[in-house]
Amino acid sequence: MEVTYNLRYQKSNFSNKVILDKEGEVIIYSKGFRLKGKGAADKGELINFSEIKEFYFRDEKIFFITFMKEKYTLADAGTLFDQLVADIYKSRNEFLMDALFMKSGKLKAEFEGAFQRVSKFAKLINKGNAKLRLYEGSLVIIPSKQDAFSIHFDFVNFYEFDEDEYTLKVVMDDGTTIFFSQLGNDFEFFQEKMDGLLGGMYETLVNDILRQAFVQFNASTLLKLAYKMKAGKAVSLKDLKKMDMDLAKEVEDFIFQDEVLKKKMKFLRDQVDEYNVYYGIARDDAVKNSFIRWAMYAIPSNNCVAFCILPRWQQGGTASAGATKPERHDTYFYKIIVEQGAPADKVEDKIMEINQALVNLHFAKDPCYKDKRDLRHSPYQYAIRKLPYLRILRKSFSGCASAPDADEWTKQAKEILKNMKV
Repeated sequence: MEVTYNLRYQKSNFSNKVILDKEGEVIIYSKGFRLKGKGAADKGELINFSEIKEFYFRDEKIFFITFMKEKYTLADAGTLFDQLVADIYKSRNEFLMDALFMKSGKLKAEFEGAFQRVSKFAKLINKGNAKLRLYEGSLVIIPSKQDAFSIHFDFVNFYEFDEDEYTLKVVMDDGTTIFFSQLGNDFEFFQEKMDGLLGGMYETLVNDILRQAFVQFNASTLLKLAYKMKAGKAVSLKDLKKMDMDLAKEVEDFIFQDEVLKKKMKFLRDQVDEYNVYYGIARDDAVKNSFIRWAMYAIPSNNCVAFCILPRWQQGGTASAGATKPERHDTYFYKIIVEQGAPADKVEDKIMEINQALVNLHFAKDPCYKDKRDLRHSPYQYAIRKLPYLRILRKSFSGCASAPDADEWTKQAKEILKNMKV
């Protein structure tokens, strides 16, 4: 996509002093746009969408502020202003869908309808008309003049179609509710696709992952586990025991096949009850017939939640090929940020942050803790700046225990926990 509009633009510094004021044009590309003054000698200035921190419009002017605190104002587009806004958002939203990992799997269908998004406190976040793109694991909502956002099916708590009102209500794990309407003649097809994708997600998890790992359990038991664990979300040991005591034991045995790991994690396990121990299992798309396994511990007394993603496990019970060095079992520690009340009251929020970060970013650890300078050229550059749960998680990072030796690892963990305690 490459579209050009004539207009006037200004550039201001962080103290709002105008340092550039030109008549010229904006050329919109797929990942940004160029502002260029009149005359062949003016090469203009290229702004990538990844550089933009804030973007909005009002009174027939478009404003955007970069992460470097430079402010740009686009004006005098005349009768083409509305189309200009729509074209910029069209390109920007395609960028956002990739940069913020909104797409999950293959595109299955596209619809048009209306949406309304409400926070868990019943406050309106936004509403409007949008394209609705259904992927295998997510629904992406693309308004014509607002930022796109997505619903990851792994974090859908509840959804319900009202066939009398031709509406869909989706409630997320974090309490956000999204209503969809005005789907017209496509309503039944939309419902069929949504039901198929959400139902198929559990079937895939059971058949491709859980049935391979836990062959002795029936489909009904594994379906309960799939509903809770979805794409690898960590599930509490207490919930596992409620499903099936034998299953809970098998999950723990599946996680702790390495005795050194078991000894390391025992230090954390001994400090918590079964409500604060979590295990997750997911398919590893990087290696055929391989699983991702991870463990997480919430320790409110130390203001802490810690997780460890284990080395790859391949079908047949072997570690991934080439693992000749002693495993470090890197374990990452995060503070429970508390403004009021006790850390125990905020454990659920921290668990949600970690689950979202790992599942939505396909269990990449780097964006959860590395300095943003180290991620400058990574695919996570924009996500670490704009995804709220990832920003909070990164801000709360407190340290990593990584020694191969269990006793040395425990010393590292003790030192980190000592510094975290409120």
